[in-house]
Amino acid sequence: MIRDILGTSRFLIILAVLGTFAASATLQVFGLLRVIAVIVDLIRAGAVTSEAAKSLIADTVAIIDIFLIGTVLFVISAGLYQLFVHRGISLPNWLRIESLDDLKDNLTEVIIVAILVAFLGQAVEWTGDIAILAFGLAVGAVIIAVAVLTWATRRKIQPGVTPEPTVTPEE
Repeated sequence: MIRDILGTSRFLIILAVLGTFAASATLQVFGLLRVIAVIVDLIRAGAVTSEAAKSLIADTVAIIDIFLIGTVLFVISAGLYQLFVHRGISLPNWLRIESLDDLKDNLTEVIIVAILVAFLGQAVEWTGDIAILAFGLAVGAVIIAVAVLTWATRRKIQPGVTPEPTVTPEE
């Protein structure tokens, strides 16, 4: 009985799949609406100045961030669906999820890009104060920590696999 309950309870993940997919779709539509609004504002203003260009770049970076977060939610949705509901879904190879580690790796990559885009947004709006240094160092620290974690995780020995002996050159 417990086996049957656990076997069918995996379909509870559909709630998470639907929720993350709805949030992803909402952000993608909102991002598109922001793109349209920025274009309309640009045409209405008719300004072709360096200040208008800086504002356009800042708006564009913010829109990219919206799309990236929507993409993260889509990756979560598709990954959870593949892992718990149906493995045979037709998706591009880069989005094939075989394990929670695959999902984590895909998410990590997209999140790092989102962090870099957030930093780019700050750099575009930078007024010359030193506060950007602290933000840049924090972004760098996060990226280094993720790189070290990824490196360490990929180096760990998997159960049942015997590591090859280290060969040292003879003197």
